[in-house]
Amino acid sequence: MPTDRGITRRGVLAVAALAVGGLSTARAAPSARSQLSANSARFAGAFVNWGETGREPVLQAWETWLNRPRSSVLGVDFYGQSSWDDFHKLDWVPGLWKKLNPARNLVWSVPLTMSGTPLADVAGGLHDAEFETAARAIAGAHPKAIIRLGWEMNISNSAWFAKGHEDDYIKAFRRVVRIFRRHSGSFKFDWCPGWGAQDMPADAAYPGDDMVDFIGLDVYDFKSDGSAAERWTNSCLKAPFGLEWQRTFAAKHGKLMSYPEWGVGQSGDNAYFVQQMHDWFAANQAAIAYAAYFDVDGLWPTQIDNGQFRESASLFRKLFAG
Repeated sequence: MPTDRGITRRGVLAVAALAVGGLSTARAAPSARSQLSANSARFAGAFVNWGETGREPVLQAWETWLNRPRSSVLGVDFYGQSSWDDFHKLDWVPGLWKKLNPARNLVWSVPLTMSGTPLADVAGGLHDAEFETAARAIAGAHPKAIIRLGWEMNISNSAWFAKGHEDDYIKAFRRVVRIFRRHSGSFKFDWCPGWGAQDMPADAAYPGDDMVDFIGLDVYDFKSDGSAAERWTNSCLKAPFGLEWQRTFAAKHGKLMSYPEWGVGQSGDNAYFVQQMHDWFAANQAAIAYAAYFDVDGLWPTQIDNGQFRESASLFRKLFAG
């Protein structure tokens, strides 16, 4: 899913120090009992909106909403999505995260190419300078970051859609991982298709166990025929390249699973989906590295902490609170 736009320096650095202070959102005591372990914070990460001074203060509000300590969850962000120039122009964003909260670790989603640039060009090294800039900026702020590189490569509207170019995708992915590793040996790399059959078999673009730490999957409650239970079973759980496929594929390759994006909204307020995602996390928690909710309205509304999905939000807080 695309991110929000409009990131600028305007007013950010001047007031950054103010954002480190606490936010006033009230904490609520959840009544339901989660089945997640004591280390449940790893399932409560989020991609949040860009606030007046950046995403960190908004993520702090998310933690408060979930009754969780400061800096306890992973943040998610997207690096340089619009043009190759963004790789240079936005190299200050990781540093802003660090300035606002040095204790925060992030999942950085990094494009593998730009629209109009074939994957073969990246595989051939024609854009090494851009990836060097990104790697340097992220390593300086988050040397233990998770790098979600070239995500959703199995979806046709992606600039790095791999169908018909699987070898170039794999070569480009491997080249960029090597660049990032030169800047930090503590980076982890997340290979993350979109859930379901989509527009190509995701595993045809798998870049190799030596270049991947986590097998990710982005999962949304997408509108389709049938009940909420039928959608869950047919579109998420048992679909080709769905959750059960991910679990089998990750185990075969000796990797942990991850969920860098998930959310309700495309089919409306659906607490059943929230419950099922929680139950999947709980049943497989020993094999899952992290999960992050997509708390931003993108192609469709998904934000859950703003009152638009009351039933889903109420259950989410009960199941994912600290």
